[in-house]
Parts: sequence; structure tokens; C-alpha cells
Amino acid sequence: MGNYTTGYAYSWGFVTCLLGMFTLSQWALILGIASTLITFFLNWYYRYKEYRFRTRVQQ
Repeated sequence: MGNYTTGYAYSWGFVTCLLGMFTLSQWALILGIASTLITFFLNWYYRYKEYRFRTRVQQ
């Protein structure tokens, strides 16, 4: 039991250390950039699927 709690405590300590590295405005910037990139790639993927579907239907 002690091995699990020690690893758990150290991992959460590392996570909180990482969260404390940036200010709130820096986190907002990072999340904004990440969400923009995710939206771009999702749109590209579904547009590509739609293009493939439409070219198969026309054949």
C-alpha cells in the first residue's frame, strides 16, 4: 500500500509543479493555441472524408 501512495503523491506533486510553471494568461494562450490546432485538424479530416465520399458517389 505504501508504494502506491508514495508514487501517487509524487506524481501529483509533479503535476502541480507543472501547473505552477505558467501564469493563468500563459495557460490561456497555450489552451487557445491547442484548441485552434485541434479544430483545424478535425475540420481538415472531416472535409477530406466528405471529399472522398463525394468522389466515390460520383463514380
